[in-house]
Amino acid sequence: MENMARLEFTKNIDLLSFVDKLERYHYDVIELLCTEAQKQASKVNEIEVNQATSQYSALCNRLIEEMKLYIKNKKENLLPYLRKIAEKESEDHDCQNCSGGGKCNLQHDLQLSELKESHMHIKDILYRLQMATLPLYSETIYPDVYRILRNQMALLENSFGELFSLEETYLIPKVEEAQKNINANH
Repeated sequence: MENMARLEFTKNIDLLSFVDKLERYHYDVIELLCTEAQKQASKVNEIEVNQATSQYSALCNRLIEEMKLYIKNKKENLLPYLRKIAEKESEDHDCQNCSGGGKCNLQHDLQLSELKESHMHIKDILYRLQMATLPLYSETIYPDVYRILRNQMALLENSFGELFSLEETYLIPKVEEAQKNINANH
């Protein structure tokens, strides 16, 4: 229910507020979930129940590293751009007047295309997360450390899916609108 309220609220807020919420409630949370899942995967490796759990924890570690890299990239590259474009929009900036004969140095088209391309990567990670489980019907009894890791990976999958939806449904249109408002795509 809280997520639905948060989703509803995102429709009516400005880009800067949306970016701040995206970072705090999604990027930061996913980062924390990744850290905890990585610790749990290490615990699974320590007990080495069988080859299947070792392979599963290795796969989890690879996926977690990819998610952490995705979030790091967003925080280091996308968020500063989004904050800058929100600032320009609030100042009624016009990119047609940027120095260099109307050539803006923020590379608006590149930023937007990279955001859209990153969604192909997120879809791939989500697919692999869905595939990264041991069969439930297996006769092997898995220890609690494995079940905890599996639950943490499910939380990551849900969080990443929600992030994908927010970026796809709200962020990209907000960026396109902000770019249009400052004449970034002339």
